[in-house]
Amino acid sequence: MDTSKARRSAKPYHIRSLDDLGDMGAVQPKAPSLLSLDVFDTVLTRACGRPHDLFIWLGRRLATKGMINCSPELFAQVRANAEQAVWRREGGLDSKAGLRDFYVEVASRLHLDEQLVPQLAEAELSLEAEMLRAVPAAQRLLDRCQAQGLPVVYTSDTYFPATFIEDRLNSAGLWFSDSRCLVSSEHAESKASGRLFERLTSENNSPGQILHMGDHPHSDVAVPLRRGIETRWCTSGRLNKYEEILADAATTTAGFASSLAGASRMTRLATTATDDREAAIRDVAAGVAAPALLGYVLWILKRAQELSLERLVFLARDGQILAELARTLVSRLQLPIEIGYLYVSRKSTNLAATFSADEEETGWIFRDVPSLSIAKFLARFDLQWDDIAQFLDEPEDVDVTHSASQISEALRAQLTEGPLRELILERASRRREILTDYFRQEGLLDDVSQGIIDFGGVGSQVRAVHALVKNAGGRAPRIFLIGLDNPKDAGLPMPAQEPEWVADTDCYLYDHRRNQGIKRSRGFGTCVQMFCAADHGTVTGYRREDGAVVPDLSVRVNKPVIEWGLNLYNTTLSTFSEHLVLDSDLVDPYADVRDVTCDLITALWTQPDQNEAAAWGSFPFEGAQASEETSKSLVHRYTVLSICNEMIAGKFPNLGWQHWYEGSLAISGPAIRKGLKLAESAYRSSEKKSGTVHTALVAGIRKLSGR
Repeated sequence: MDTSKARRSAKPYHIRSLDDLGDMGAVQPKAPSLLSLDVFDTVLTRACGRPHDLFIWLGRRLATKGMINCSPELFAQVRANAEQAVWRREGGLDSKAGLRDFYVEVASRLHLDEQLVPQLAEAELSLEAEMLRAVPAAQRLLDRCQAQGLPVVYTSDTYFPATFIEDRLNSAGLWFSDSRCLVSSEHAESKASGRLFERLTSENNSPGQILHMGDHPHSDVAVPLRRGIETRWCTSGRLNKYEEILADAATTTAGFASSLAGASRMTRLATTATDDREAAIRDVAAGVAAPALLGYVLWILKRAQELSLERLVFLARDGQILAELARTLVSRLQLPIEIGYLYVSRKSTNLAATFSADEEETGWIFRDVPSLSIAKFLARFDLQWDDIAQFLDEPEDVDVTHSASQISEALRAQLTEGPLRELILERASRRREILTDYFRQEGLLDDVSQGIIDFGGVGSQVRAVHALVKNAGGRAPRIFLIGLDNPKDAGLPMPAQEPEWVADTDCYLYDHRRNQGIKRSRGFGTCVQMFCAADHGTVTGYRREDGAVVPDLSVRVNKPVIEWGLNLYNTTLSTFSEHLVLDSDLVDPYADVRDVTCDLITALWTQPDQNEAAAWGSFPFEGAQASEETSKSLVHRYTVLSICNEMIAGKFPNLGWQHWYEGSLAISGPAIRKGLKLAESAYRSSEKKSGTVHTALVAGIRKLSGR
């Protein structure tokens, strides 16, 4: 058969999704008369990361049943090695080697009774059937094929029997009466060698009349192209860069990181994005945010069980999405734990928890003073300038829009005694009365064991809630934080004796106050702040309404965040939590995934692509003051002029937590990116620099180098 003309005209088009194929009649100059589809990671995919990760899950199930006496990880390695040994012996994919052959080898290597071979092979088939998922776009593609009368043949390089593949496709709604299935194990012919495609074309199908789609660059693209078959390389079912990081950690996390990778992939495939921006929000939500936040919530649930806690209360606003994830996980894991959400903020709680106005109680008020106006600074005390003017040696006509630095030290000096201190304690008492009633209404004062959950920082808000509950006669709650900062790093005093609330605090990732856990990487806090965005404004206080205490919010709807894409983000996380495999006979849902989730955040922060930087860099970040009015973008496009100005000011690169240097670089022009990368490369090879601006650049690159 002369296929030279077809071979010259065939082109491999890369499509990200099966939905991108469009009208079947318009895919090539002449509409195809047959569609050939790869199976795995094209129309069906697994709930785990990589195919071999399933062996860890299988090993755990077999060990639970007492069928093997080795670790799941060892079983997985032996199973993978046995397969490779059989392939080498029997001739690879162009052979009829199958599961039974692999398990004869496994039984020999693990010194198992050979009578177990059929049971082991059946156990793997059963798990495969359990973990296979239909790619959502595949159903839409098959519907179009049916409507246009285009026959479909499934072609797969696999050791599974054709009947198994057909059953899985049928269960997924992807098998029709005129469908066919060609598998390498049945014919001893593979796509990789091209022989399975030769079989396909020998069945009265001209290569130019066939369109083949698949995910493998060699077997599904290069090989059929050489035979004149039109191809489409569909990569949506392959692991992306974040899922690869998760899959790499499968062995060290008892297989659970592979469940996170699989859930991320399925979430991407199941969640529609209308453009590159939405795709970037979705993919980072599924690949970075969801694993990080679910890892934190699962750790909380584990600690809650160990401490016999009956109730977990997530604090606004960082806790909103965490509470939703916790509700889903508690339901799926069937845990007897109640989940609550408490409308609080530093503004609404911290002053109320001021009983003596000592340094620990008031330290939060004096944070970030240079960035505050006098009016905003005094608002932390529920005061105005007219309330305190008589107590300070300041002009009566002070401009309250000026920096609070000019009065902060004078006010701090009067907190130990005197009328100003009494005024502040009176305002605190007023706040405390209604807040205590709100706590009582929300069950915080019930006689049950409970925990409160927040993001972290120096912990001023959880300290306040802890103190207020105790003061009202309630049981002191356990505190759970992602991390706790050292007060000294925030310019606050460190008490000589550890406060009770600190003793009641567990930290997930880091506890810099007690010198435990990881060192928080640059960008970590910023990312988690974005990942924990809420759909409502900050709590400013409370009011009584119809016999209830109702929180007052700065805004009911956090419009900037919602317009950015919060609904898509939340939908993605919800979908992820539904797809996550939590079966204890397959994975350990409470495995330690802290290291790998930190790796994910570092990968996003230091190596974003242009779409990620544009989408997430435009997030309306509120910063330390948590004010919707002061939100701003995390990135800006660099120009030669802006870089020079920042260098001269000693502010380049800006590595502060409210700016994303790598994101700004990603959205900047190619000449700027290339120039800065060359400058950094030159510095790393030689530190002998000179010149004013040059020295500024060197200083900036030193910061990037962590020196």
